[in-house]
Amino acid sequence: MLSFNNSASIELFNYVDADQRKPSIASDLGVQHFGFYVDDIKEAAKAFVEAGGELLNDPGELLGDVEDGTGHFVYGRAPWGMLIELISYTPHGLNYPEDSEAKRFTP
Repeated sequence: MLSFNNSASIELFNYVDADQRKPSIASDLGVQHFGFYVDDIKEAAKAFVEAGGELLNDPGELLGDVEDGTGHFVYGRAPWGMLIELISYTPHGLNYPEDSEAKRFTP
């Protein structure tokens, strides 16, 4: 069980002798990755590797219509195979379009 301060708790399972496949890419259907907001992308990436994870890219700048230039991200593979995204951004830099009722979580 992983608990993130006053936020989500996630229960993880490690199945043995079960037919399993490696995750594909983050844009595939289904739960392909979890993203975690971090204050310092370089320190978080270092800690991820020290805990047994593998970085799949170097920390890079966020790009795109909503995220353009507002922060950094890195993808990694956890020791059990799950894709993990670490993301850091400016407090007011990442919101959905103005006409959206949904707003992006910002700590």
